[in-house]
Parts: sequence; C-alpha cells; structure tokens
Amino acid sequence: MNENGERAVPDIRLIAKVGDGGMASVWKAQENSTGRIVAVKILDRSSYGNVSEMNAFQHEAQIMKEIRHPGVVEAYSYYDDGRDCCFLMEFVDGYNFGELLRRKQHVREEDCLLICESVALALDFAWNDHGIVHCDLKPENIMINSQGVVKLTDLGISHRFQFLDGAQEVPEHVLGTPAYISPEQVYGDIELDCRSDIYSLAATLYHLSTGRVLFPGLDNDNMMRSHCNEESQASDPRAYRPQLSEGFCQLLEAMLVKNRDYRVSNWKSVYSMCRDVENGIRFKPRDDNGANSSIKMLKC
Repeated sequence: MNENGERAVPDIRLIAKVGDGGMASVWKAQENSTGRIVAVKILDRSSYGNVSEMNAFQHEAQIMKEIRHPGVVEAYSYYDDGRDCCFLMEFVDGYNFGELLRRKQHVREEDCLLICESVALALDFAWNDHGIVHCDLKPENIMINSQGVVKLTDLGISHRFQFLDGAQEVPEHVLGTPAYISPEQVYGDIELDCRSDIYSLAATLYHLSTGRVLFPGLDNDNMMRSHCNEESQASDPRAYRPQLSEGFCQLLEAMLVKNRDYRVSNWKSVYSMCRDVENGIRFKPRDDNGANSSIKMLKC
C-alpha cells in the first residue's frame, strides 16, 4: 500500500479496475519502464494470510505462466512483498462472453463454434502438455480480444496431474460453478481429466447459444444434483433458438453425456466435430448404452 492507502506495485501504474473476483481484483495498468499495458490481479487484503487462498492464487499465476499458448491469457510475473500479493498478466483488450451474453441475450451458432474450436485447441495443449484441467469453464472465463482471438483466463482452481512412477497425484478438493460443473466434479471425483472440461464447455455453449443455463430456476444444490441425475434433462436448444442446426445440438448432446465413459473423450474429437458441424456433416446416431445426456433432443 502506498502513503495514500492505494495498492502499489513496483514499476506499475494502476489505471482502472476492470474486474472483481471472489478473492482478487483485476486492474488495467502500465509498466513504467516499458510503457506496456498489462493486467494486474491483486489478492484482496481479506485473503492475505489465508494459506489456502494464497496457495490457490500463486497456483493460478504459475499455471498461466507455464501454459504458453495463444488461447490462454499469459502471466508474466508474481509479486509478494509481505503486504501485497499480485501477478502481472497479458491485458486482453476486449470482453468476456458473460458480458456479451448480458448485452445480447444469446451468441450466434457460428460464434459458439469458434469459441468451441478455440477452447478445444487451448485445452488440448493444456491437458496433453501440462496435465491441466481448467475446472471452471464458464462465459466469464472465456474472453475475446480486439483481434477476434478467443482466450481462456482464471485458472485459479485448475487441476494438475503429475504422473510419477505410474501414480497420479491429485488435489483433495475440486470446486466449480454450479451452472456448468461436470457430474464427476459434483461427486468429488479425484480422477478428473479433460472430459470434465468438455462437459463444462458444452454447458457454457448451451447457455451462450440459448440464453438459458441447462437447469434454470434452481438453487445451487439442486442445480448440481440435476447435472448428476440421469432423469434430469434440459430442453433441446432448438426449443429456444429454432435456427440452431441439428449438428450443433448433436455436438452439445455428445459433450453433455452424464457418464463420462460415454462422453466425447478428447479435445481433438471435439474440434473435429465442430468442423463437421460447420461443413454440414451429420453425425451418426449415438448409441447410449444406458448413458443419458443433460439435454433431451427433439425428434425431427
């Protein structure tokens, strides 16, 4: 803190607050030495000294610094002087899709497919090269810059796998956002993999394309139960947006299978299915094998 009670970071001039989270705020700022515009994520004073929250904050900075991919917001440096804790990252001159959804109520199918392809490429890299599951995909955590590049942010609860002598080391607790959380996250499964993010991305795309979450009008507990309950199904997206293609709805259906053993199993398949939808290629009917999707497709 400086003498005026404002947050102070060496070589950084804070310009304006651009966002608030559960335990941190994000500022647009400028590096005095280079003139570069950056974003600074600053841990709230109420969280400083909380070991679990500080560890999560540092974990997010480290993961974002490691994953050097154009589809993931890059972190530059971490700073902790015993009073203030923050990290510098790439400033995205644009908006997140939660903001767009509030302005426009829904996102066009072609834009949803662009989001799906971009996220698939970024998280394929994160999973296959770093063993990372995002764990909190939602409209607010997907951004687009002024050049039209889709970027992922907020990896604060991301889940890292380390394979040592054939054994998996995983964290004890995994969180998520109730409207988009995968069934296995609700169950507290410690063996999460990329299929969990595939489910959450589809729940996000359902919201973006229809303007409605999968299970609206429920409290958080019942919303999470609905993701797990085989009998709970949301309406076909075309019930709200009739112009959506059958292929797009089939893509969501395949990604939203509640039993992950029957869900789309990898990001390369997700990307390939997106391209098929764009090219008007119809998918073969899915063999359920007793595995239900979170959406009920209309019979056409």
